[in-house]
Amino acid sequence: MRLLSSDEMKQVEQYTAKYGLSYQRMMENAGAACARNIRNEIEKEKSLKRNVAIVCGKGNNGGDGFVVARKLSENGYNVCVIMAAGYPVSQEATYMYKLIIDMAIPTVWYDADRTKTVQTIRNADVIVDAVFGFSFYGNVSAELRYLFEEMSNAKGLKFAIDVPSGVYCDSGFNDPGCFRADYTIAISSLKPAHIMHPASECCGDIIIANIGIPEESYKLVSDSLFTHNRVEVSNLFKERSSVSHKGTFGHLLCICGSKCMVGAPVLAGMAALRSGAGLVTMAFPESAYMPVANKLTEALMMPLPENSEGTLSTAAADKILASLHKYTAVVIGCGMGVNEDTKAVLKAVLENSKVPVLVDADGINIIAQDISILRSASCDVILTPHPKEMSRLCLKQVELIESDRVGTARDFAAQNKVYLVLKGANTVVAQPHSKKAYVNASGNSGLAKGGSGDVLSGLMGGLLAQGFLPLNAATAAVYIHGYTAEGVSEKMSKSGMLPSDVANELAYSMRAFEK
Repeated sequence: MRLLSSDEMKQVEQYTAKYGLSYQRMMENAGAACARNIRNEIEKEKSLKRNVAIVCGKGNNGGDGFVVARKLSENGYNVCVIMAAGYPVSQEATYMYKLIIDMAIPTVWYDADRTKTVQTIRNADVIVDAVFGFSFYGNVSAELRYLFEEMSNAKGLKFAIDVPSGVYCDSGFNDPGCFRADYTIAISSLKPAHIMHPASECCGDIIIANIGIPEESYKLVSDSLFTHNRVEVSNLFKERSSVSHKGTFGHLLCICGSKCMVGAPVLAGMAALRSGAGLVTMAFPESAYMPVANKLTEALMMPLPENSEGTLSTAAADKILASLHKYTAVVIGCGMGVNEDTKAVLKAVLENSKVPVLVDADGINIIAQDISILRSASCDVILTPHPKEMSRLCLKQVELIESDRVGTARDFAAQNKVYLVLKGANTVVAQPHSKKAYVNASGNSGLAKGGSGDVLSGLMGGLLAQGFLPLNAATAAVYIHGYTAEGVSEKMSKSGMLPSDVANELAYSMRAFEK
């Protein structure tokens, strides 16, 4: 699904208006679609909710609200329009305002009668926010903060048109004084705020309203931001043939772990085995053999020479390279340790691999010390940093990265010719040859634990081994990882769930995606 920024949405509307659908018609369609969806949700409540307060601003979002008021009034609802910011300013909104006046729909002016405004909101069965929409920027004024607080705390069912007022459309941020909706009706397309935290938490359930904009209008923004839902991820999977064998589904090599980090290969291996990969080989220092082998019954084992630190030695590279031709994908870095020996192993794999290589954790920290390692790669590379690792890679403060996760991921992927999976509450997947990027909407806070990244790497590597293209493997794995965590949290607490619970739950959650 496409996510449009405020500027991109304006471009789409401009193109649409130029080639057939006027702004006035779009506003009429938007308001009618919102009213229809509001009625649908009211009817689901199976109670008599007839009193509707529609809070309108002076821009086009307010114009949409005037249309909602007219449509609901025509359907027999008791509608009152609250004018939150003065008279409408656009031609289209002014026209729609005149229509509600002609219908004698009651209006209350917030600046003139605050008491009546608050009383109307508190008595309403339904509150509709049509103040700012996607055009909000800056800060919510003290006067509107008070109004939005009353709206958010009211007993009525709460709807926002397009984007809740006080929420920044193009990011995951919101003013503390924003409106908090039960439902947000997205006009034409999802916006970044609808899925990016913490702004998405102010949106409630999302409903997309089609207002008749033709598909060709969206071609102007083909390099936009996207997100996946369950059906779209499922469509990335091929049917598993009844005459297949273990070789059909690929062979993943996981080069992970060290003497003091034996959990990382276990978690990565568990997830890889549950991903559907036909064969998984675990390569690790010899001293980790017993802990890893005891936990991974189904995996093949490749114990390798180690150095005095209990990490892979340079001699391990020769054995890895001798068998590298057997594998259809490689995962390297989880718990591997950072020293000159592990750097030599990573460099050798990237320079010689003919199949995709996913680099995580200590592999990323090695690259952060010498970015030229990336440029010597002979294969597709996926990097999966969390924000601190990303900070080391791009030499930016974590705060700057978090303020523009999408831009940071896009820039690094393009500059270094890699697929970049920037992990976090909304993991971003960027690619080297296009600005088209993905933001993930699945998952929960139960994933905020050491080891979750190892599970994600194993799952993603398993999909790569089965023949998924790097972009598809990354977006699918990120979504499935979060989706699986949601399933785990329904059975146990977010606080108590472990990465191993998520890895084991893949045995069940993958059923929602495989054909």
